[in-house]
Amino acid sequence: MTPVEGRPGSIVSLSMVNLVGWPRVEIGDEIIDWPKLKLLSADPAKKEVRGEDLVWIEDKILQFRIPELKPGDYTVTIHDDKGPPGDLVYSFLETTAYLAFPPVWPYVLRSNQTQVKLRVLPAP
Repeated sequence: MTPVEGRPGSIVSLSMVNLVGWPRVEIGDEIIDWPKLKLLSADPAKKEVRGEDLVWIEDKILQFRIPELKPGDYTVTIHDDKGPPGDLVYSFLETTAYLAFPPVWPYVLRSNQTQVKLRVLPAP
């Protein structure tokens, strides 16, 4: 993750290996949903491709702005949801379909979250 510290409003970039679904970021009591996140391909040849159009299980760069938080150390949890936000039926159907294809099991059955540390600095 770069940077590992920053002020509210700063952009953070996080390399995500084999990101499968719709990411959601949790920092302290703040949730940053899909519409407020930006996905970029880790492949420089695809830098112009919209995040929504990137290939499933492709390595990506997840970008978000640090929300208005008090200075301190935070655990950032990145949730890799299996379906669009709030659509439990889609998530269930998509996961069920993936289970029919054993080659994708390592991606579907893995933990759907990861955590990193971030230090929020005082606003200027």
